Amino acid sequence: MSLPFDIPKWVNKEEMGLDARFDPQGRWIAGTMNEVAVPPPVGSSQREIVLRDDTLRSGGNTPGVFASLDKKLRIAAALEEMGVKEAEVGYAGLRDDQHFVQTLRKRNTPMVLGMHARSWLPDWKAEIDAVADCGAHLVNFVGMQGYALTRALHPHLAGEAFLVRMEECIAHAKKRGLIASFGTDHPHVDLMTETVRRATAARLDRWVVYDTRGWFLPQTMAMWVNNAREASRGKVEITVHAHDDFGLATANTFEGIRAGAMGCDVCVNRTGHRCGNAAFEQVAVGLEYFFGYRTGIDFTKIAGLSKLVSELYEIPIPENAPIVGHNMFSYGGLHIPGVLSGDWFLWENIRAESVGSKRHIIYGPTALQRGPGSPLDAKVGSLGKSASEAQMDRIVNGLRELIDAKKFATDAEIETVISRVMG
Repeated sequence: MSLPFDIPKWVNKEEMGLDARFDPQGRWIAGTMNEVAVPPPVGSSQREIVLRDDTLRSGGNTPGVFASLDKKLRIAAALEEMGVKEAEVGYAGLRDDQHFVQTLRKRNTPMVLGMHARSWLPDWKAEIDAVADCGAHLVNFVGMQGYALTRALHPHLAGEAFLVRMEECIAHAKKRGLIASFGTDHPHVDLMTETVRRATAARLDRWVVYDTRGWFLPQTMAMWVNNAREASRGKVEITVHAHDDFGLATANTFEGIRAGAMGCDVCVNRTGHRCGNAAFEQVAVGLEYFFGYRTGIDFTKIAGLSKLVSELYEIPIPENAPIVGHNMFSYGGLHIPGVLSGDWFLWENIRAESVGSKRHIIYGPTALQRGPGSPLDAKVGSLGKSASEAQMDRIVNGLRELIDAKKFATDAEIETVISRVMG
C-alpha cells in the first residue's frame, strides 16, 4: 500500500530503517529498537484481538457519572461505527440496563452484548435469567478467592462452595443459551489452576484474568494468562481486565495479550472505578503500533469518540492524555521548524490525522530564541518572507508581548505579528 504522504527527498529510507520505519499505511513511525528488545510474536500481523468496550458498564462507575439511556445510545452508536465488535453494557440487576440492551437489540446492533451477574446471590439464577430475557448475548461473572478478597464481596461463599456455585452458574448460563464468562482475583497460582480446570470442565466459554485492584505488574498479568491457558488446555478463550491504580493498566493489557489472551476490556478516556480501566484509545492504537495485532478499529474516529464520552460523562480530557489529549499533537519551541516544514515524523510518533486529531503550534517562551533554524525564522520562511535583523527584533518583541499577556501565542497570532511588521 502506498503511503498517503510524500517522504522528503532528504530521507534515506535504507539508513532510516536501521532505527525507525514508517507504517505501510502512513499512520505512524515506529522505532526498531522495540523489535530488538521485544521481538514481534510469530504471526502477530495475522492475529485479531477483540477490544471489548467497557465504557458503558465499568466506565459508568466513574464517580460523578450519570448516563441516561439517550447518552448510552449515542456512545453505543459511535462504538458500532468505528468497528467495536463487543461491549459490556450493564448489570443484570438493573432494569435500566436491561432496557438499554433491549433497545440496542431492537436497533439491530452488530455488537456482542455482555452483562455482569452476581454469582454469590442466593437467587443467582434470577440474574442469569435477566441477562437472557433482555436479549444480551454474554453473561459475565466475577468472583473473589482468598481470605481478604472473598470478604470484599461474598464472605459466605468461599472454598469448595465457591467452586460449586461457579459450576452451577456456568451450567445455567449455557442452558439459557448464553456465552458464559467467568473470572476471579486470585491469591496464588495453585488455586487459580484448580479453578480454571473446574470451569473448563463445566464448559465455560471465556475466562477473564481480572486485576480489579490495579495491583499487578505486567509480568504478573502475563503469568496469570499463561497459567489460565495451560490450565484450560486451550479449550477456553482468555481475556484480560486491568485497572489503573498504579498507571499500569495499559502495560498490563499489552502483556496479557502478548502472553496469549485473545481480547481485553477497555474504557474510553480511562473511565471506571477509582483511577479507571485500561484506556480504549491507548490500547487500540498500541496493540497495532507496537505488536502488529489487528483490532478492526477505525482509528480515525478515536478522537471523536473520546470527545463524545468526555462531553456525555462530563469528565474533561486531561491536556496531556496520550493519544487524545490536546498536548499530544501540540508543538512549541525548537520543535516548530520541523512541523512547519511538513516533516511531522520528526516529532510525532503517530500522525495526528490517523487518530482523527490535528496538530497545534504554540509559541511560548522558548520560541523567542534567535538564529538559523529558530522557530521564528522558520515561521517567517514558511510564509515566503525573509526578515531583516530590525524586522526580526520587532517580531520577537511582538511575540514577547503576547507571551507576557497570555503565556503563549497561536500560529494565527504570530502570523498577524509578522504581517504587521513586514506587510
